[in-house]
Amino acid sequence: MNIDTPLTILAGMSAKTFYQEYWQKKPLLIRGGAKDIDLPIAADELAGLAMEDEVESRIVIEQGETPWQLLQGPFNEDTFATLPEREWTLLVQAVDHWVPEVQTLKERFHFLPSWRVDDVMVSYATEGGSVGPHYDQYDVFLVQMAGKRRWQVLAPEQYQDSNIEGIKLHILDNFDVDPEQDYELEAGDILYLPPNFAHNGRALDSECMTFSVGFRAPSVQAALQGITDKLCEDINEKNRFAAPEPLERDHHAQIQNSDIEHLRQKLLTLIDSPTELANWLGETMSESKYPEYSAQLNDEELAETFAQAQNGDTFIRPGDARLCYYLNDAESTCTLYCNGNALELDADLVDFVQAICDQEEFDFSGLDLTKHSQLPDTLRFLLQHQAIVALPYEDE
Repeated sequence: MNIDTPLTILAGMSAKTFYQEYWQKKPLLIRGGAKDIDLPIAADELAGLAMEDEVESRIVIEQGETPWQLLQGPFNEDTFATLPEREWTLLVQAVDHWVPEVQTLKERFHFLPSWRVDDVMVSYATEGGSVGPHYDQYDVFLVQMAGKRRWQVLAPEQYQDSNIEGIKLHILDNFDVDPEQDYELEAGDILYLPPNFAHNGRALDSECMTFSVGFRAPSVQAALQGITDKLCEDINEKNRFAAPEPLERDHHAQIQNSDIEHLRQKLLTLIDSPTELANWLGETMSESKYPEYSAQLNDEELAETFAQAQNGDTFIRPGDARLCYYLNDAESTCTLYCNGNALELDADLVDFVQAICDQEEFDFSGLDLTKHSQLPDTLRFLLQHQAIVALPYEDE
């Protein structure tokens, strides 16, 4: 991608300008960035999705049985029938996992690393509906797909992180509105917010639907713990703390700076491995949001699906598939990560990997599996971990 190319999703702004001026720096209101995208799911369909057992959903009622009452799904028709006329919000997580059409929206954000996108949450709100002022610890694009919503925003230094006590939601209790960051969004508008910018959205009509494209942002402590766990899977018992003795030590019980420096260098050497860091990052960022619904194919299923691919059946990349890769130029290898799993390949297969990441629909009948010795196993890997799945037959 040419980073100087104007992007529709940024209303004509280039990715370069967005990186330099806004990404993780300050909010950006994008007028009409999504105006050419059709609404991928209607409000009643979203409510139906929230009735499914495997779907994560919530309802927030500002003035319910308690202030900011939180209901957890799955819901039923009686739930919706007893809701008040206004000031409630339905939130459904990871709608891109269940509704393929949502991928059209999500993939507009490929000017950013696709492996960092977490999911697309969809909210439906009646007039006045809100989930209260709060902040997210990750970047988010708030895409207004139907109705109108007002957003009020505060920078991290403009609020104190103290919340209303006695409720299940983390709602800020000191959200003093800044009139300079007050935005009214109509259908097709987008508001980008960097991490930790507090925001309060309120629906201005009864058909308000907002699609939130959030990004994964593991903490540095989580990264350290995860990388340490990987490095400690195989312990070298001979690699131990063995600081050289200084010529002078003030006291036999004293730990000296030279001892600390020896340990620091040992630890830095241990983690100073780009390959190990890439493996942790690739496996972690490609982990499925709901691994319980992305089971691997067994040997029989894999053989059958592989035969379907060779026969020219249509395959798709489902919305819950998570793919990324790491190209190690020094070793001429390409590691493919899929739903938390890794496969090391020759670097000259990177074009095939990129094509899988770029396309949504596939016909493998013309793929010559003899062109590269690793190509059959790569295809099996993608099929086994369901990065690509056969399109179900429709009854005629």
